Amino acid sequence: MTDAISFNVLCRDQLEFIRDNSDFDITLICGGSQTQLDILERREVGKVINANFKRNPSVLKDTKSLLFLLKYLTLNRFDIVVYSTPKALLLGSIASCLTLHTERVAIVRGRVYENFSGKKRLFFHMLDKIALSASSKAIFISDSLRQAYLNEGLVKENKAVVLGSGSSNGVDIVSYSSAKASLTERQKDDSATFNVLTIGRICHDKGLYDLAKIIDECKEPRIKFLLVGQIEDKKSEIFLEDLLATHPNVEHIPHVEDVIKYFQEADLHLFLSHREGFGNVAIEAASCHVPTFAYNVVGIKDSVKNGVSGQRFEFKDTKAIAKSIDSAANDKGFSNRYTNAREWVIQNFEQRKVWKNYLDFYLQQIQREK
Repeated sequence: MTDAISFNVLCRDQLEFIRDNSDFDITLICGGSQTQLDILERREVGKVINANFKRNPSVLKDTKSLLFLLKYLTLNRFDIVVYSTPKALLLGSIASCLTLHTERVAIVRGRVYENFSGKKRLFFHMLDKIALSASSKAIFISDSLRQAYLNEGLVKENKAVVLGSGSSNGVDIVSYSSAKASLTERQKDDSATFNVLTIGRICHDKGLYDLAKIIDECKEPRIKFLLVGQIEDKKSEIFLEDLLATHPNVEHIPHVEDVIKYFQEADLHLFLSHREGFGNVAIEAASCHVPTFAYNVVGIKDSVKNGVSGQRFEFKDTKAIAKSIDSAANDKGFSNRYTNAREWVIQNFEQRKVWKNYLDFYLQQIQREK
């Protein structure tokens, strides 16, 4: 992976599961800060190799990283090479292919260029096509993401797979569980606050400007909006400051490690991301019995099941979302509309099931090679 933090966040406990349930000897190649590299090493899931990958494009630095990979993969042979996150996916696919490793697996978690157009989109298309052409298999973390790649001719159908129902790491259903009083009970008090939660990076493509429109369009005074997440850039910071100054019913909490308590205190999870590979936050909310209102876009189509774990809306239809939030806040039966959300998550995305899907896939690839 490009950065050690991706191993530590996106593969939290998954690598330990693979280590403890197989005979794999794992090597982890990445870049990142020394702090994150140290955390990764303390997990004791395998050998950690610092390839000095950099997130931002740099011909010189990327060439050095590719040469390092070519040398390392020539001197060290692996039964299976797995790569993910944009920079590592590109360099890892090229290096493992050129060093003649048979099992080369890409894990595609999403597209940063989902809403790009023109030459910029074509450039990223080309990079993805190179990476996936050099791979023997490509795991997509949602079926709608897989279908988007197939529709655009970026991967062959016999290479593209989705494991189970998707997701890259599933949900810890024990930790992510309901702890709040039922909404029905609280809404007996007409003055009770209706808590709307958004979790994630604070920026344009995560729906910051759309959220502002929804806040303005909501009429019910009891609605409180809580934003939990790190501000992405200066422009978003200025916009958020103005939003907070002019709307007393909006609160922001910077990035926190444990978001479970915020889900447990929410009545509704609002997920306005413009692009996702899957959208794990939606199934985390559902596991806490909190429904999600979201856009009907790639990735989120798989993590929000209409009428079961929430509701999907047409992209940018902020008026329809605001109207539905107002309706939910005044609906004493709202908490009973999505009673099967948690069971749907348990059946499809329970963490150990998702981990086992990945482990079984890796084992099958190796057995097929032998």
